[in-house]
Amino acid sequence: MMVRTVMMSLLVGSAAWAAQPKESRPPPSGEEGVVDPKADAVLHRMSDYLGGLKSLRANSVTVDEKVTADGQKIQELQQSKLTVQRPGELRVDRVSPRGHGMFVYDGKHFAVYNKERNLYATAPAPADIDSAVDEARARLDVEAPGGDLLVSNPYDALIDGTVTGRYIGLEPIEGVMAHHLAFTKKDVDWQIWIQDGPEALPLRYVITSKDMPGQPAFTLEFRDWQPNAPASAQDFTFTPPAGAKRVAFAPPRKGQP
Repeated sequence: MMVRTVMMSLLVGSAAWAAQPKESRPPPSGEEGVVDPKADAVLHRMSDYLGGLKSLRANSVTVDEKVTADGQKIQELQQSKLTVQRPGELRVDRVSPRGHGMFVYDGKHFAVYNKERNLYATAPAPADIDSAVDEARARLDVEAPGGDLLVSNPYDALIDGTVTGRYIGLEPIEGVMAHHLAFTKKDVDWQIWIQDGPEALPLRYVITSKDMPGQPAFTLEFRDWQPNAPASAQDFTFTPPAGAKRVAFAPPRKGQP
């Protein structure tokens, strides 16, 4: 029996554009690698802040759009609790339509568990979070849509392949002001809202798949951030519950390493 598990399961009107200052307007069509300096600076600030945290905790809600055969968009919601300790420990406790799931990475092994089915899978893992995110995606078909925010240098992971980037403005999210940035790549558009002030935390992250029918979007919203929150070895230790059945990760899909 195989099991596929999603880890974390981890974009404004023409009148408004016309009123924006010149430096905030979209770059001319066809220009590649054009990023507004203000957007670039805010993204760098977030990357430096997040990458410098030794540990963190946060809650998140994800909205994953599915497009039906007749073109209707259906949104699937998931809730997660995230715990990270650098350089090599990560845990995600998630509630989704498929039940209660857990992903644990201790710097040596991956482990995933589904409570309702009482199934788990384990696999060897690299020693740091950066490599683990790539390994889980490439070797185990475990996707982490928010994984680019957890690596040691989120800026490089996010900006790779960027065609254009612009600064939209300050907008309110849950009682705080956030810098709204919008970027384009070949096959996706992505937006991010970053908390204003010294704690440059990502509050909302949206990815729109332009190469898929209906252009579905994936939205990740962070809440209750706890920068440098204490974590213990127990947080990243997985012990199979009584009666749990071990299964294998699904092999990579065709075309993957």
